Amino acid sequence: MEVEEMINEVREQQGRPFDMRRLTTSCVANVIMSMLFGRRFDHSDPAFHQLVCDLEDGNDNFSMVLQLVHALHYLPYYRKLVANEMRTVKRIFEFIGNNIAACSKVCLQLCNQLTQMNIGHWPRYIKS
Repeated sequence: MEVEEMINEVREQQGRPFDMRRLTTSCVANVIMSMLFGRRFDHSDPAFHQLVCDLEDGNDNFSMVLQLVHALHYLPYYRKLVANEMRTVKRIFEFIGNNIAACSKVCLQLCNQLTQMNIGHWPRYIKS
């Protein structure tokens, strides 16, 4: 599905130059999210779009933040930069946590439904 998304986006550009970075990040993130949560996100989903932006921002600033950790005591500007990075990381973890919670809720409901059903007639390998 993500390959089709990339091909369609490239075709839409009709040979014009464009930045492939966001498209590549979105497609790779969607493959990972599909493996984690069992579903893909639409590229126009605002929460998914925010995640992609946060991932790009985090990657851009991560090495600079690591280099500046010792200077934080003396330079207020960099203290703000690290605080912004921490908010970005928090949003990424919230996105992942919310989706894990949603998947857990579905799994719990499915387990409850299965336990309420009479599964005596199901094949042996499903019961174990």
